[in-house]
Formats: sequence, C-alpha cells, structure tokens
Amino acid sequence: MTSPHTSPASPRRFSQRFGPLGLTLMAVGIAVVIVVGVRATLLYEGHVAVRDDAREANARVARLAARVIGDDISACTQALEALSVAGRADPNAQLASCLGRFGHPAIADPSTGVQASTYAQAVIVNEAGEAVFEALPSATCFDRAEVQRIVDADRRDAAGGLTVSMATPLCPGGSGKGLLLTHGVRRADGGFAGVSIVTVDAEYFARLFAGLAPGERGIVSLLRNDGVVLNGWKSGSGSDDGEAQPSSGADGDFLYIRQPLPGVPMQIDIRAPRSEIYAEWRKRAFWVAGLTAALGAACMVLSILLRRQSRRRKQAEAALQQMASTDPLTGLANRRTLDEAYDREWRRAVRERVPLSLLFIDVDHFKTFNDRYGHPAGDEALVAVAHAISQSIRRPGDFAGRYGGEEFMVILPKTDAGGARDVAERVRTAVRAAAIAHEGSEHGRVTISIGIAGTGAMPTGTPDSLLQAADEALYSAKREGRDRVYIHVSSGGDPCPAI
Repeated sequence: MTSPHTSPASPRRFSQRFGPLGLTLMAVGIAVVIVVGVRATLLYEGHVAVRDDAREANARVARLAARVIGDDISACTQALEALSVAGRADPNAQLASCLGRFGHPAIADPSTGVQASTYAQAVIVNEAGEAVFEALPSATCFDRAEVQRIVDADRRDAAGGLTVSMATPLCPGGSGKGLLLTHGVRRADGGFAGVSIVTVDAEYFARLFAGLAPGERGIVSLLRNDGVVLNGWKSGSGSDDGEAQPSSGADGDFLYIRQPLPGVPMQIDIRAPRSEIYAEWRKRAFWVAGLTAALGAACMVLSILLRRQSRRRKQAEAALQQMASTDPLTGLANRRTLDEAYDREWRRAVRERVPLSLLFIDVDHFKTFNDRYGHPAGDEALVAVAHAISQSIRRPGDFAGRYGGEEFMVILPKTDAGGARDVAERVRTAVRAAAIAHEGSEHGRVTISIGIAGTGAMPTGTPDSLLQAADEALYSAKREGRDRVYIHVSSGGDPCPAI
C-alpha cells in the first residue's frame, strides 16, 4: 500500500524522470494511438454498414424478383395441376393465364384458342406422345424425341406430379435452355393419359436477370430447392444457361442472398462481388490509412527532431554549466563551485560525524616567475600545477579547484590528517617532478607549499574556522622555507597549534 507521505511526490518524480519533453512526446504518442483507434473503429463500422446496406439492397431485389417470377410460374404450375386429370378442365382456359404472363400476345382471340406467347410454349400429349393440345409457333416444330423422353419418364413416375428442370425450347430457334415444367395427366381410373408440358424460354430470365445482377461481376441464379441450378445470369456476359453456381457460406469472394419463390419449389440466388461492394470503402480506407500513417510519420519525425533538439540543448546546457563551474585556464572547479562543494561536504561531515580535511596550495614565488618569464609562461605553470593536483587525488569524492590567483584548494571528505598529508605529498612531489625552471626560486624550479587542516570525527566548529586553519598552515609552510607540507590539526572542529 502506498504511503500517503510518498504519493504526492509520485507525479513530481514521474515528471522529473521523463522531463517536459518526454511528457510531451508521451502525450503526442497517446494522442496518435487514440486517433488511430478512432479511425480504425470508424473504418470497421463503415465496413459493416456497407456490407449491411449491400445485403439489404440485394435482399429487396431478390424479394421483388421472387415475387414476379413466383407469380408467373405459379400460374403455370396451377394450370398444369388443373389439367392433371384428362377431360376435367379446358386447356384453353387454364393455359391462358399461364402463357399470358410471359409475353404478348398470350391470347390473340379467346374464341380461337390459346396461341404461343413470346417467352413460353405449351403442349399436351397423350400416352403415345401425340399432341392433343398445342400453344406453339408451329404445330410441327417441337422436338418429338424430347417429348417422347418426357412421356416415358412421366409414365414411370407413379406419382406423376410436377417436375421442374432445364430443357431446350420445344421448338427450334429458342435462346438456349429454359425452364421445363411437366405434369402427368391421368384418366379418371388413374391410368396414364399423357403429359402437360410448359417451357419458359431463357430469354425471359435473361431480360429479367439483366437488371438484377449487381455490379460488373454479379450473378443471379434460379435454383430448385434441392440446389440444382436452373438458370443463371452473369453481369457483362449474359445468360450462362444454368452453369453459374450459387455461392455458399464459405465463399468469401461474394456476398449472396437467397430468396424462395412463393408457391413454387424454386429460389433465387443473388451474388454480389465483395470487391465491388467495398470498392468505395477501400478507397476511403486507403486515404484514411494514408493520412493516419502520414500523421504517425509526422509525429515520429517531430519526436526525433524534438529529441535531437533536446539532446543538443542538454549538451549546450551541460557545456554552459561546465563553463560556469570550471576555471577556464586550469580546468579545475572555479571558486564558486569550490565554495558550494565545501559547504556540501562540511554539512555531510557534521551529519555523518566523519572527518574532513582541506589542502591549501600556493605556488612559491609565482609573482617573480611571472615577472621573469611572462604571463603566458605563468599560465602554463598554473596548468601544470593543476594537472599534478588532479592526477594526485584518486577518490571520486575528492574535489579540487582554483581558489584564486596561484592558490588552489583540495577537499578530502572522510579523510583524517594522516591521509591528507599523503595526498599533499603526492601533489608536492608531482609538481616538483614536473621540473619547470624557475631561476627566481631557491630551489631552481617551480614548487608549491601546502597547508593542511582537518577535523575530528565530530566537527563542532564552523566552515570558516577550518578554512582559516588551512590558510594559517599554508603560511606556516611558507615561513619554514616553502616546498613543504604543514599540518594544522583541529580538535572538535577548532583550530589548534601545529604538530
């Protein structure tokens, strides 16, 4: 469980961890994800809407076509059913309502009998295959072999009911295979008396289906209830004489609707290619996806540029910070940074009750060196001394800086007087080993004097008292001949006489 004392700081720590730029980039990323999610949702909903609209439109067309075709064919099946008993009904009266639905003129004159319609033909034959009633363009035009085949098949069918199949027209010159409706005719005693036959030309379906097939590759098919295709129409290619196979539920290329014909054992199947249904949606999806991708790419480029700018800014700030905290000549910490580090280490020594030591370093006879060799040589000498100091302090916590002019200061946390003396000797020896000629010095080379001041394990004085002790130790080293280390020990934080 999160402590109530730490929870208010969590947002602050989060902000400090990622920074303003990180939070901005994170917000931009979240916004892009939200936009992409909304766009994807809208595209999906649009896809579903297009599918549902196409399905509903095809369903309306299928219902209309089923009603029209069903009414037309149902009139014929009812007429054939009425003529199923020989002599019971008048063929002229029964077939007039059937053939009249398939073109003009269905009945030229009721007194002269039924004539051949434009798209339908009818004939009633006896058990020998001889026509006893005709509604044909010519009395001798029908294929007697085909009629005899129908008679033989119906004779073997004990039920003698309605049969629906595909067949060529009874008379030559038709437009391909059409719909064949047959029904057996029985005598009053149940004996076989012949067959009533009606054919509906394929042109009837072609004209009707041509206006129903959706798109450029749509298919409309007329099927029996057992799935056998009776007639079909492909957009752009015309009737396929029943070769178009209706789609199934596993066919992912087409969206189809199947509608039963009322009163007839048949149904209409309308297939619409999905590629055409979703063509406009895909165009919109392409543009939306492109714009979304462009937005994402722009955000990515912007993020990269912002990160690069932030990195450069941080580098510039670090460089400025380095310049603000570093002595430009020697590369060591400047006086302000040195004072901040000393104050920080003093408070830590008091808090943790650990010793703290200071080294005050001064270049011997430096004014004389400048007067004799010039200020550029003096600067080079100071750089050499600074290098010797930085090479001699080895712990990460040790801190060195230029105190002012030719004076340097080294802060040694958790170091007693003995440890401080070892560091001071390394520094003094390193400067002497540099062998920088100095004819104005009694040693003939550039040397340094070092004053050491340290605290005990429990400092009780002030930071200024330790600084003063280190400064006094430095002047004691100079009085005693320079090129030496002098220790001024403080007990309990207070300066005390040299040992």
